[in-house]
Formats: sequence, C-alpha cells, structure tokens
Amino acid sequence: MKKVNDERLKGQLVKNFKISFIIENLFVLLVLVYESFKNIWKTLNLHNPLWVSFMIGVISLSILSQKVTTAIEDKPKISRKRLAFYFVLEFLIFSSLFILVIPSSIWAAFVCGGTVALVISSILIYNNHYRYYQK
Repeated sequence: MKKVNDERLKGQLVKNFKISFIIENLFVLLVLVYESFKNIWKTLNLHNPLWVSFMIGVISLSILSQKVTTAIEDKPKISRKRLAFYFVLEFLIFSSLFILVIPSSIWAAFVCGGTVALVISSILIYNNHYRYYQK
C-alpha cells in the first residue's frame, strides 16, 4: 500500500492532538478541582504528581506556542534598554510577591523572583528575534 502525503490529513492529525491534549488537561483540572474541595493544601502541592503534570503541560504549551504566535505578529523589535527595564521590573514584582509568600527566607524569595524574571525575559528576547526592525 502506498503512503499518502496530504497536507490536509497532517493538519487534521495536529488538530486531533490538540483536541486530545485539551480533553486530557480538562480532565486533570476537574480532578484537581474536586480534590481541592476536600483538602486544598494537599492538592496544590509539589508532591502531588497530578498537579505537577498539569503544570508541566501548561508551561510547555505556553513556551512552545511562542514560536507560532510570534512569527505571525507584526510588531516592531523591543530595544535592549526596554528589555533590561522589563527584567528589572519583573524581578522587583516577583521578588516582592515571593517575599509575601516566603517571609522567613528573603534570599529564597529573591532567587525565585529572579528565576521567574529570567524565564519571562528569555521568552521576550526569543520573541524579539522574530520581530522586524522599525525604520
């Protein structure tokens, strides 16, 4: 039997993967909501593999979708000064949020805030690569 190479079928396969991923994550989210009604602190914990798998799926989807959404955007490049300003602003905001969450360890709050700011800034720099130069 001859192998069929049709772009419409490949597109349909990608849509099927997308739909199955959405259904799977909705089920996981429903289970997490149900468990959180019983005991919220036991559910929203890094020791809960269901919560960790849901977070890994959501984070990987958001990072991988940047390649597609940025390529179709029509925005000018962001200057390096503005990117540095965004990094400092993100660092201050997330560090202060982590200080509220972890008041006993200020250094851990700064490390967590810096890590989040670094990830967000890396995504912005990656997106900036696909934008055009403004004349």
